[in-house]
Amino acid sequence: MTEKSRGSGFYGWWLLPILCLVYSIPIGFALYGPPVIYQFMKDELHWQRGEINLGYTILGVMLGLGAPLTAWMINRLGPRLTLTIGAILTAVTGLFMALMGQIYPVYLVLCFFVGLGISFGSVVPTQALVLYWFNAKRALAMGLVLGGGALGGFIYPQIISACIVNSGGDWRVGWNVIAIACFVGAAIALLAVRNRPEDLGQHPDGMSPEQEREALSRGKHRPIRTYRSPVNWKTSDAVKTNSLWFILLATGFIFFLWQAVLTQTPFHLRDRGFVSSDPVLFMRPEFIYGLILLFSIIGRLSISFLGEIIESRFLIAIAGFSMILGGIFFWIASRDMLWATYLYPLLAGFGFGATYVSTPLITGNYFGAGAFPSISGITNPVNSVFQFSAPFIAGSLYDTYGNYGMALLIGCAGALIGTILILFCTPPNPRLIATK
Repeated sequence: MTEKSRGSGFYGWWLLPILCLVYSIPIGFALYGPPVIYQFMKDELHWQRGEINLGYTILGVMLGLGAPLTAWMINRLGPRLTLTIGAILTAVTGLFMALMGQIYPVYLVLCFFVGLGISFGSVVPTQALVLYWFNAKRALAMGLVLGGGALGGFIYPQIISACIVNSGGDWRVGWNVIAIACFVGAAIALLAVRNRPEDLGQHPDGMSPEQEREALSRGKHRPIRTYRSPVNWKTSDAVKTNSLWFILLATGFIFFLWQAVLTQTPFHLRDRGFVSSDPVLFMRPEFIYGLILLFSIIGRLSISFLGEIIESRFLIAIAGFSMILGGIFFWIASRDMLWATYLYPLLAGFGFGATYVSTPLITGNYFGAGAFPSISGITNPVNSVFQFSAPFIAGSLYDTYGNYGMALLIGCAGALIGTILILFCTPPNPRLIATK
């Protein structure tokens, strides 16, 4: 370790709040912001819920389908430049959305590029940076960083909504706000993010390799009882394991229900008598929508403290059951049943947050931190097709039946299947692959 790095301390601890902010901007503004904007777009453009949610489905699917290209960029350009490029692409696309988003085919094309920009600028590079910089304290670091998305998801959509309402309901203002925020995020990523501890002459967790091994073997800071792969798997070997496909299917089904509940909350609460202009803040649809994401911090931080001592598959199973209960209470939420209106954000938010943080942990722990970006390039596209088909399916089913009953039935049944599947997801045996 160089004298400079010794004197300045472990940069990973400085990097955590930076990553929290950089990650929260595209997630909080560009991913969680559109469902709020859609209410105002629908009022002016008179699109059906299925039509407008098709754009969000395209956006979300591209968030996952962009993962192989994101992994390629991380391996060649590094996470820092990948984050910067993604933020700039999202910002530029947001500006075009404000100019031409009222043209439906153009709207769909622009949703494609918003999703691609978010893919480059958020999940995979951020998770890869946490895995590069932390090992013994990986669960804690992952939960703290990904908690930024939850905090941004609570605050940023309300900023967008307030700007739109104050502009007389002009939805274009919302996309301009997204663009400005993403330009700021690009600048922060470029100036403050560092790719690996080795770039500064440091080691993961700020420990020497000997100290790291001691922390992992003896639990110097706290007991570490979860499985860690002794090797970095090749992607071609990982896809042959049952474990990887159980992770994919289980989380895909759980996230399908999550996306159905989250993205339809602003519309659903409007149907149940809530309005954006309500003088009481906590009675506005946007506030309750943000509350779901705020409560997801509980799930994310729970994994930070439990992820090293309880296997992720058990944590995901608990989260899946919580998500199912959230879906049930979402259905009965109304102004006459406020207890359900505020209970479903807690249950759904916890379920999502715990699953969201546990998913990269179980992948990194089962297949190795070095293999994570490449494996994510395979798993994220498949997972995104599962979960981000939910907005379009839920919106279309509403257009057909006039309510979300069928969408919730499908979502809850799938989440139950996922909850059961993940319990069978045991660590893969590297020796079995090596002998094939």
